[in-house]
Amino acid sequence: MSKYTPPPSAWESLALVGQLGLTIAIPIALLAFLGHFLDGVAHTGYLFLLLGLLLGLISGIYGAYRLLSRTLYRENKNRREPL
Repeated sequence: MSKYTPPPSAWESLALVGQLGLTIAIPIALLAFLGHFLDGVAHTGYLFLLLGLLLGLISGIYGAYRLLSRTLYRENKNRREPL
């Protein structure tokens, strides 16, 4: 007897897309805001803003990679084709 799990519904897929968007957008926005604040304090032009954007992008992409790899691993582990 094989365990067959159907593919995710449209709502589950939309939830995953929303999670991906937030996983990428929140670190970028927070670190850009922090960089802008540090630029104002240290009077360094746009140095910390650009560093914040770069670090936010890197951490957002890494978080999205972790989210997708866990999700895809779980789906591939549970998905078995019926005989």
